[in-house]
Amino acid sequence: MKKVIKKHLSTVIETIAFKIATEDANSACPCISYQPKLPKSVKKLRKF
Repeated sequence: MKKVIKKHLSTVIETIAFKIATEDANSACPCISYQPKLPKSVKKLRKF
């Protein structure tokens, strides 16, 4: 039972992390002075 829960939980966390990274790649920082560099793997998620 614990293995099933761990597998399901890891899948949910992976999905959430992917969606957050995709959203972050497609948006700009609201601060004028600073925007951190994105990793190359996240840049591949850009839609434009």
